[in-house]
Amino acid sequence: MPCLIKIQNATIKQKGKTVFDQMEFDWKEGQHWAVIGESGVMMTAFLDTLLGRTMVTSGNVIRPFSEDYQKTKTLSGEINSFRDLISTVSQQYTFRNKSNLQNFYYQQRFNSMESEDTATVWNYLSEIEVKIPGYWNLKKVLDLMRLNDLKEKSLIKLSNGETRRLAIAAALMKNPKLLLMDQPMTGLDVQSRMDFGRVLQEIAYSGIHLMLTAHSDEIPESITHVAVLADQKVSKVIQVEELNGLELDTDSGNGFDHLLMGELLRDAKKTDFKKILEMENVCVRYGDKKILNNINWTVLPNSKWLLKGENGAGKSTLLSLILGENPQAYSNNFWLFDRKRGSGESIWDIKKNIGFVAPELSRFFPANQTCLKVVLSGLFDTMGLFKKVSPEQEKTALAWLKLFRLESTANLLLRQVSLENQRFVLLARALIKKPALLVLDEASQGMDELQRKLFRKTIDQVCHLMPISIIYVSHYEEDIPACVDKVLQLSQGEVKDIQ
Repeated sequence: MPCLIKIQNATIKQKGKTVFDQMEFDWKEGQHWAVIGESGVMMTAFLDTLLGRTMVTSGNVIRPFSEDYQKTKTLSGEINSFRDLISTVSQQYTFRNKSNLQNFYYQQRFNSMESEDTATVWNYLSEIEVKIPGYWNLKKVLDLMRLNDLKEKSLIKLSNGETRRLAIAAALMKNPKLLLMDQPMTGLDVQSRMDFGRVLQEIAYSGIHLMLTAHSDEIPESITHVAVLADQKVSKVIQVEELNGLELDTDSGNGFDHLLMGELLRDAKKTDFKKILEMENVCVRYGDKKILNNINWTVLPNSKWLLKGENGAGKSTLLSLILGENPQAYSNNFWLFDRKRGSGESIWDIKKNIGFVAPELSRFFPANQTCLKVVLSGLFDTMGLFKKVSPEQEKTALAWLKLFRLESTANLLLRQVSLENQRFVLLARALIKKPALLVLDEASQGMDELQRKLFRKTIDQVCHLMPISIIYVSHYEEDIPACVDKVLQLSQGEVKDIQ
């Protein structure tokens, strides 16, 4: 079979560090690949290598798949690159407003007037420049990714799963030869993950070659080969049917330093609140559309809840009420920390009792914020540090980074560290003030299998060491900490089950 990409005895560096050594890999016509491994950082670096975003210091990376295209374009005097034939779906999404500025803030998605400055799904896809005509067009990607009902929805109001579907649709609009996707199933609910195999089959039938990074227990249909990354190389290549029985070393040990965590949480006090949260027939609507309908829910001190539901069920809107981000809280019977919303409390009165971690949070910090500043900002409930801190506060923040083995990142910008390390920086930011309520919204999304287990163990450690209430959102049963023993399930904006 003709070769698409070949890596020959390559030493590869990224950000000055060797990520692969003596790397060998062949991608042939007709093959669709899943890349798995112990490290999410390494999996992303592998895709970056195929894209030419890493430095090859010895050996070769050759890309025969683009040779004919590039020769034709060069002869006609057109600027070209092998990247013209590759589409990517990364774990990070950057959307701009209608003025082409990326100046969103987190609360904006819940404010109906301000979110109007953002393009809609239809606007976004319609404006994609299609350089290579082919099978995929606007109608076909809307149908495939189930986006027709979202055409008029503002980008900033999309859920994580909806955003992922849009990113794949945008990648297909370019009619690529190769489609590279980094953890494309994270953020998708169970049904969407089941449907994903069908989506990939349709993409493969159209002539596009697929490669995706994934967890070893969720390789979708249409994948033919699996590359296992270990020891700075592709350590094993197997046919997908041989995957059963393959074991990765995902033992996360005993978690982080229990003594240091105990010291950092030592002064956490048992709350005096009678109720953390109480909702009575809470409704949220935008125009004629009801997002939440008659929600009744009580969260008591030290209770641990799983909030679940399909993509678009209303989970993010419900959390926005709790976090003080949604102005419709004032028009409902809704109490936080024994105080009715709209009774004179400030947003800071609410936030001081809540720690919050979500994957999209990292997008809203100013670009100049270091990891240390991000952790310190948790003391002031701001998206970034904007005031002078005491030596004691800085010492505490550094200790939190040390706990999560991230002391070397203190002076690095948040956007310079890996996505999985960003999650632990955000967790340190949430815990530094020892909150009464910790809200974790798909907080381990995008982590590799080892990091996911470590994150889950960490939450169990926290619950063992301090009195705290938890609201945990996840589509993955295996990611739910053992301490979580209550469930609120939403479906189409209503309570489907509570136990």
